[in-house]
Amino acid sequence: MEIFPCTLVFIDIAAAASPNSTSTDPLSYAHQALCLNKTLLHFGMPRLRIFTNMPDAVISCLATVPEARRPLIYRLATSINIPRDTGFYAAHFKLDLLEQVKGMLAPETLLMLLDSDIVAMRPLADELLERCADVGVGAFDISDQVFPAYGSARVIKDLEIVAGRHLRNPRWYGGEFLVSTLPFLKRLVPVARAHCERYVNEIAHLQHHGDESFVSAALNTLADEGQQIVELGAYQAIGRHWSGNTHRDLRWFENCCFVHLPDGKALIERESRYSDVNTNRFWRAVLAAHLRNRVRFGIKLWFEASAIAPKLRWIPDGHAVTSSDELHRTPR
Repeated sequence: MEIFPCTLVFIDIAAAASPNSTSTDPLSYAHQALCLNKTLLHFGMPRLRIFTNMPDAVISCLATVPEARRPLIYRLATSINIPRDTGFYAAHFKLDLLEQVKGMLAPETLLMLLDSDIVAMRPLADELLERCADVGVGAFDISDQVFPAYGSARVIKDLEIVAGRHLRNPRWYGGEFLVSTLPFLKRLVPVARAHCERYVNEIAHLQHHGDESFVSAALNTLADEGQQIVELGAYQAIGRHWSGNTHRDLRWFENCCFVHLPDGKALIERESRYSDVNTNRFWRAVLAAHLRNRVRFGIKLWFEASAIAPKLRWIPDGHAVTSSDELHRTPR
């Protein structure tokens, strides 16, 4: 299958920065996209297409890269109107990207929308791409991460507010990876547009901000109408890894085709400066960051436990009490 890999690099220094980014460089996402492009080419995939509202700045940023190894740059036509202080402000414009790609995608080519803070670790299996082509779409279901973190009832409420309807089997899809045929994209974009309008109108009542809200709502709406969705995470096409997190063993991510590192943007930017692609070198840096954050997390837990311990006294049946008077009143 032919694929059309693309990413968004939206630059607006007056807008709210991504909560997952600590860089002060407005072109940091362009550097990350360069690393993504290098790894795509290394594994025999097509060049990355960058859609950006500031193409001249991105072209200048990548000017020292040999032309054959540069991503292709396109000016993004924007239409979304949303307050600049909205969380994940830039990510909302992925919908404009999807609208634009809808007019560019060849009939037999699969869109592959990627976040810039992703690194390719190995090629995607042709069989998986064929499955996506057969049903029309592959998406990354991260409900197992989002539901426990925020509460399933709260997440589902947000999805149904944005969808404007009851959803039969609500799922939350990550915005970092989407594979789509042209016919499905033509169905998805109008539904996502309608949901985005509702999202903007209801934004003050929503806990979750960003493109994932209205794109997930649109995917759920289409699923309720009978659309099948290939779950890309189950095939280890993509994994979202937070350093120090034990949601999954780090070895699981080593076998993914793409790894998304929301808090590893600095690692990706450093990797972009190398002339070669060395996944072993990169993975050692990921491992080191993971171990450092595990230690930090352990120290944090120890201090929290130390702060609580003096306030509690324990009796043999396992009940906690806070004073000697309570201890005497507790039944034996």
